[in-house]
Amino acid sequence: MIRFRKSALAASLALLAAVAGPAAAGQAAQSGAPSCDNACLANSMSEFLKAMTAGAPNAVPLAEYAEIRENAKAVALSECAWKGVKSIRSVMTFADPVTGNVVSRAGVELASGKPGYISTRLKVVAGGRITDVELSADTSGRVVADYVWKLDPLFSALLPPEQRITRVELEALARRYFHALSTHTPVAADFDERCDRYHSGQRITNVERNAVEGGAPRTCASSMSGNPPWGPATEQRFPIVDPERGIVAGITLLHYLKLPNQPKMYVSEVFKVVNGRIVKIDNIGLMLEGLTTLGFSH
Repeated sequence: MIRFRKSALAASLALLAAVAGPAAAGQAAQSGAPSCDNACLANSMSEFLKAMTAGAPNAVPLAEYAEIRENAKAVALSECAWKGVKSIRSVMTFADPVTGNVVSRAGVELASGKPGYISTRLKVVAGGRITDVELSADTSGRVVADYVWKLDPLFSALLPPEQRITRVELEALARRYFHALSTHTPVAADFDERCDRYHSGQRITNVERNAVEGGAPRTCASSMSGNPPWGPATEQRFPIVDPERGIVAGITLLHYLKLPNQPKMYVSEVFKVVNGRIVKIDNIGLMLEGLTTLGFSH
């Protein structure tokens, strides 16, 4: 029998750990195991918002090759829309440990005193480093203060277990919605009869007239049917899927092929789903020209 002295055994174990450590870490990364849970992701967003509203973008723990975009254009974090924010009036945050993403919708007061609406997506990796900062920022006169400064707590509310559907079902629902933007053939059963859609606080559905799309009164389903000027919806991504809250955050690039110059809309939507049906849609839709991609291919 070969006997090891304690010191030799300890040295051998240390060497094995050093060799196995990177391999084990690589296996964990390949397995998709989350490096940041819900609380960790929410804290990353909280710290990001704190740094940005304090005028301290250098305090944000960016990864070396972080991609930062505002309204699809590459920007320096120090020069983004948060630079012009006086205060946050209302905020809701959604995290997804499976994808490593966290999204906040913040109703802000700008330095001018006017309202703004900023959606922020962060991709958080091991060590709390941030690889993606994706901002959809509406600082135009379209933003409705009464909505964005008093965001509906319905979005953040946990659903009773009997009102939830699975992660796969939630994503499929959101994909059908974006598909209907292309085909103009929505699935009526996907929408609650009281479903409402808002664009930066402007109510689009179930009103006599809306200032965004015009035309006759419409529902969440009927507003997508007929012969609207948009479609197809490309570059679809779903960074947040939260079955406990019935939340899906979806992003797409919506093409307006029937309009002159064929502009594109950067669409960032949050869907609230109860009992398998969409009950409310919070949208930031920004019409942009000269845009070829939203970036963030990963």
